[in-house]
Amino acid sequence: MTKPAPFRWPRSIVPSLLAAAAFTAGCTSRGPLGPEGDPADVQAIVDSIRAAFDLPALGGAIVTADDGAYVIAVSGVRRVPDGAAVTVHDLWHLGSNFKAFTAMLAATAVDRGEIEWTTTLAEAFPELEPTMLETYRGVTLRDLLAHRAGVPANPDWQFVSGQTRAEQRLSVTAWATSVPPASAYGTYSYTNTGYMIAAAMLERAMGETFESAMASRIFAPLGITDAGYGPQDAGGAAQPLGHQWQGGQWVARAGLDNPPVFASAGGAHMSIGSWARFIQEVLRVEAGKPKVVSSKEGRATTSAVVPISGADSYGMGWVITSRSWAGGKTLTHNGTNTANSSVTWLAPERGFAVLAVTNAHDASQNSRTWQALDALSARLIAYHQTGR
Repeated sequence: MTKPAPFRWPRSIVPSLLAAAAFTAGCTSRGPLGPEGDPADVQAIVDSIRAAFDLPALGGAIVTADDGAYVIAVSGVRRVPDGAAVTVHDLWHLGSNFKAFTAMLAATAVDRGEIEWTTTLAEAFPELEPTMLETYRGVTLRDLLAHRAGVPANPDWQFVSGQTRAEQRLSVTAWATSVPPASAYGTYSYTNTGYMIAAAMLERAMGETFESAMASRIFAPLGITDAGYGPQDAGGAAQPLGHQWQGGQWVARAGLDNPPVFASAGGAHMSIGSWARFIQEVLRVEAGKPKVVSSKEGRATTSAVVPISGADSYGMGWVITSRSWAGGKTLTHNGTNTANSSVTWLAPERGFAVLAVTNAHDASQNSRTWQALDALSARLIAYHQTGR
């Protein structure tokens, strides 16, 4: 069982890398080569950054809201030192970038009248009344998804029981609501546990498992056919292996992932193309033209719920900030399972997003994985804006 990685706040993209992309809000975001760019150019960008940071593999994409409007490039190998080359169809672990999927699934349940953002833990789990602390009784679905419920960051594993993910989520809920809060209610405190409890609430409301509802309500309508849970190389599948930086070198960690109960908090994998299809839906939500959720409830997930620091806030599954290159509102998140890492930045006002993934994680203070993903994000943004 791996130790869950703490959330890594998505810092500002390196200013020098963004100099070419720092347009005013009135300028176009469409580069001279079209909205997604030239595949050969994007490939060269990904190749150069992977080499510069010596990563096992690296993938990136530029995405716009139109169906199929994205370009993807990957570079490197599935396993160091001499594994097979990665492909654009390979699967990548998203870590906490999957939280946005969970929030969108919740929005579909609110759309259907199955649950409300204001539904409380006491209402959802009346059988826990004898053990649920008073401080948690009024905690809502929105509170859980916005990291302001006060529940612990991660479960105490000795209290997690059950054979299925659904059973484990219920055991986490029973435990978490019986222990003192880790932070004051209403204040931002990042928690994976909250997303496990939220999934348990949704299962009660929807009458089916979280995984089944995600498949039918989100994956299928968006054409996502290759998503799964757990490590992308489970069972020896020919996929990129996660790697950790140890002793000055990359060490392959076959089959490494957080426990199954992490599914709703960040335990999924899929191809970059599938992730791009979801990000397109988020861009459509922001543009008022979503496919799988209403504009109202979709926008509830991408609107500020709780302040983090300064002008930055958390919605539900998204960090909400502002950047000049985005023309204002910017959505971002990152994720890792301690062996794979991912980052995304969305510019709703300019109708595009960038994705960056690697089958590696460096937990050191000057992490090469986060530096590389930030550098790739910045380079893709600048290329999209300028065509160079």
